[in-house]
Amino acid sequence: MKSAYTFFQLNMVANAGSARPDRKTIEKKRRMHMKSLYARLNSLLPCSKKGVSLPLPELLDESVSYIKDLQKKLEQMKETKSQLAGGMGSEISTITPHLDLREVDGRVGVAIITDARDLSVFCKVVEVIEEEGGEILSANVTIVGNKAFYIIHSLVEEGNSGSETIRVSEKLRNRVKSIV
Repeated sequence: MKSAYTFFQLNMVANAGSARPDRKTIEKKRRMHMKSLYARLNSLLPCSKKGVSLPLPELLDESVSYIKDLQKKLEQMKETKSQLAGGMGSEISTITPHLDLREVDGRVGVAIITDARDLSVFCKVVEVIEEEGGEILSANVTIVGNKAFYIIHSLVEEGNSGSETIRVSEKLRNRVKSIV
């Protein structure tokens, strides 16, 4: 009986020690974890192919190059966005007002592009239309960066000569030229 008891005690001691994994198991789990991370990194690269993985040094070189390329593209996109938005950055630019007129059947359509901080062109256009007895049907503004895009639709009373819209258009052009 004594030998069975000793065997049981030895088993207990061995089991108590196995509660903490040995170095081989820890290292094996670490290698498996690193392998899965490298596989995930490989799958994120644009040049990766399904089932084909690069050797570790090449994988790391490709990853670094890809990240640097992405950073350059991001900077270029930010620069392009800034230019398209009118250079909203630190520089303050002034925009020469641009006026486009369309006359059709007693209606005058006005499109204005100007600096977003400058309402004077818009106010002058509305003023001329009202002075000439016109009625503003709609007016819209869209601001992108430091540019303001105004669209005005108006109805101008046509006189006997039928040239009221042309006269209003000429006054608008002259008024905008005087502002610039």
